[in-house]
Amino acid sequence: MASNDIDDIFGDLTEELDTAAELVAFVGDGQTHDVALSVSKQLGFAAEVRDGQCQDAMSYLSDNPAPQYLLVDIGSDELSAATSLFSLITALPEGTKLISVGSINDIGFYREMIEIGVSDYVLKPLTEKALLTAINNADKSNVVYISKDDELTQTENNKVMILGVRGGVGASTVAVNLAWVLAEEIKIKTALLDMDIEFGTVALTLDVEPTQGLREALENPERLDSLFISSTTAKLSENLAIMATEENLTEDLSFTHDGIAILMEALSREHQQLIVDTPKSAVKLRKDILSEAGTVILVTEYNLPCLRDTIRTQGSIKAINEECRVLIVANKTGNAHSAIPSSEFEKALGVSVDVEIPEDIKLSIKAANNGKPAVALEPKSKVSKAFTKLAKQIAPFDKSSSKKAVWRKLIGLK
Repeated sequence: MASNDIDDIFGDLTEELDTAAELVAFVGDGQTHDVALSVSKQLGFAAEVRDGQCQDAMSYLSDNPAPQYLLVDIGSDELSAATSLFSLITALPEGTKLISVGSINDIGFYREMIEIGVSDYVLKPLTEKALLTAINNADKSNVVYISKDDELTQTENNKVMILGVRGGVGASTVAVNLAWVLAEEIKIKTALLDMDIEFGTVALTLDVEPTQGLREALENPERLDSLFISSTTAKLSENLAIMATEENLTEDLSFTHDGIAILMEALSREHQQLIVDTPKSAVKLRKDILSEAGTVILVTEYNLPCLRDTIRTQGSIKAINEECRVLIVANKTGNAHSAIPSSEFEKALGVSVDVEIPEDIKLSIKAANNGKPAVALEPKSKVSKAFTKLAKQIAPFDKSSSKKAVWRKLIGLK
């Protein structure tokens, strides 16, 4: 029997594949089974089509090599589908693309599927054309697509403050990777401002020379104009500008709240998004930046000291700037050393964590050695997917102007 003819929707396999399956499908009806088998033949894939859903796929992966494409039928149970698929995604290696099919015709559900890492969600009854399109798009799932009707707009406040609840949680790493995704993947003109003027790591991480204009801008904000900003920022690419410095440790830097406010406003006018990496220790500086921010991204970890400090920092943010939006980002997740389970952390915090960024020590070392952010080195990694999810939450899209976005067409809506 040829490997791509294996068909086991209603029975157990009695023969082993000659080669590892490139497409494995767990389906719940004959229609989906026939389409999956037909498409695999058209593409020349070694394939297995089995009767089952998410739990069956999990069992399969524990005993078999992961395929290039995994197709899972989630049926019509919206409540359990997202949880089951998320558990399945965490078990998949980076090279496996997950495509789900089901009967839930809802825009919000489709968005949730994409956010948790599903490459595509296709409505039943499944057709060959729809599955071929989903497989073709799966390899591009790490790319952010913008519909031609979605317009980039200057939002009311495009200033994003990155703040670690404690030292060492990776706030600067979040700032660098987020800015890179916004600039290079979503193609938003982005400025990254490192406000740790003595010990900042942004320039070092990105292997660029620290600029000399930050101190001048803070001490003499009346000089700030387009020409000054252009001459004092390091251009990493067409869409990404860096303003960072390494000031002398023995000299005092004198600046006022107005200096910070004017600098942030000037950078935000020249760019569609401003990301400000903020030192945890400088209390006055932190307050000044916070008062100007439209969004604050709190970076934390799943342990008791971080839980305490996240709760305390949340309260202080609203006391200073009650209008700003706060996003909680849990960094270095998925390791065996997390002291508090995510569910208990969120329960104690009183709000949900918006984005989890998995720990990848090898990728972190690789990024440090190459002078590039992790998302630039491995754009298909789970780390990159997490930063893309975060970027989408702050990207300045005017979604109200979208008349026929791509995802509407994909789930059969006009």
